[in-house]
Amino acid sequence: MERSPETKQEMEPEELAQHLRRPSGAKGREVGQAMNNVNAGVNRACLELLAIGGSDRVLEIGPANGAFVPEILEGHDEVVYTGLDWASDMVAEAERNNAAFVAAQRANFIQGSSESMPFADDAFDKVLAVNTLYFWDKPDDHIAQVARVMRPGGTFCLAFGDRSFMGTLAFTAYGFSLYDREGASELLTRNGFRIVNAQAFRETSTSNTGEQVEKFGHILLCTI
Repeated sequence: MERSPETKQEMEPEELAQHLRRPSGAKGREVGQAMNNVNAGVNRACLELLAIGGSDRVLEIGPANGAFVPEILEGHDEVVYTGLDWASDMVAEAERNNAAFVAAQRANFIQGSSESMPFADDAFDKVLAVNTLYFWDKPDDHIAQVARVMRPGGTFCLAFGDRSFMGTLAFTAYGFSLYDREGASELLTRNGFRIVNAQAFRETSTSNTGEQVEKFGHILLCTI
């Protein structure tokens, strides 16, 4: 659901940045819905690369309202999904949106930060993080945690907008750390990851401010 033109005009870049980082309240829920449209293409590209199936244990960092969980679980009866998001309102939304999967114990949503994850070592086969990298104040701590909770031979898919594109968006001046492919790759490799597939991601779509933009980003598929 795209935000109304009135809401887009009312929300200043700093307020939008706050809700993109940690959506809360009615406006946060609205931003969460808008992000489903903004992130749909890159999310689906990541899921294709991850090739989830069998009895995979999947972790998604920053799933917001969990809109793409059915695309992970439907048709894969033995796959189990965990979503970790630091916005409590989004965790509640995700649980409501995926109530049947939660009741069947195939989906679980937890409020918390990937800087210190409440999971055992080697707990997951596949890990996904789309457009969350910008908000990691200590990125090495987050990446080290991904390495800890992912089993050897598992795969991690990291997707983000390139700094050349993200820097043109007014809201990224407020609390966003921007990356190019080289910077993100170096962050991964110094924390023990090996990049096995790197793809540029380009599409024309509606931005978080409601404008048509040419998006440019990266999808990095990694293993340890």
